[in-house]
Amino acid sequence: MLALLQALAMGMFSPEYSYVVRGATLKCSQGTDPGVLNLPLCHGVYSLDKPVMNVADHVPGVNIGCFGFCKAAGGGECVPQTTSKWTDGKHDVLIDNEHALLSKSQLVCNLSGIITIETDGQD
Repeated sequence: MLALLQALAMGMFSPEYSYVVRGATLKCSQGTDPGVLNLPLCHGVYSLDKPVMNVADHVPGVNIGCFGFCKAAGGGECVPQTTSKWTDGKHDVLIDNEHALLSKSQLVCNLSGIITIETDGQD
């Protein structure tokens, strides 16, 4: 029992999260369709030959497109309105002076949506 508690304290059973790259699939809790994460200009860091994203890559129309129709905005086009960065980036890995984006990261839309990462784009 003591060994199990020590292993838990050391984080041995913590879930592993992956780095997010261009082409990752996104989901908005208020949108009807999935979206894709884009990176028009690479930060110079790659994983499996794909550009790695950072927490500042949240700009609507640049990094994030439409999620179909918005349930929160009366059924109009679901274009995210994000003013803050992605949460839960990799704090000890900086890409262009911003934390690396992880598969557990989330983004808040001002229209009451939560944007999550469905696939990291590495497959």
